[in-house]
Amino acid sequence: MAKTCVLTEETKKVAPKLVYLLKRLLDEWMSKKLCRIDQPGFNSAHLPLFMSIGKTGISNNELAAKMNVSKQATSKIVKELEAINMVRSEKSADDARVVMLYFTTEGEAFYYNLKSQVADLENEYKKVAGTKNYEIAIEVMLKLVKFHEENNCTGQKS
Repeated sequence: MAKTCVLTEETKKVAPKLVYLLKRLLDEWMSKKLCRIDQPGFNSAHLPLFMSIGKTGISNNELAAKMNVSKQATSKIVKELEAINMVRSEKSADDARVVMLYFTTEGEAFYYNLKSQVADLENEYKKVAGTKNYEIAIEVMLKLVKFHEENNCTGQKS
């Protein structure tokens, strides 16, 4: 039975709480709808890195930097994605020290499946909030992410 989140007037506009609730609800949506369809070994921890690989591929180092995680964390998830035949790695033709990541044929099909489902969810969000408000919300979230990346969550410039 699904639990309804009850927010009082006093607590409903507390940003960290709203972000937490939205993340939890998105995680639930991903585990029920997004990640389990057609690929039982895929889970929500794979999603951000998997979707960041993109159609043209990316180096392991670029992926770690893009996701703001350690190379070791990226490598662990990449190995899990390789184990379920979603991603393949190969040495770069330009620099043998660089490992490039690409989708497998199965991974590419799954990538497009995921993109389609995310687009459907975004369309639902636009119906609920309005397209303009949704686009503003995305811009605000990007600014907040940048703020935290630049300030390392301290609230003060280094």
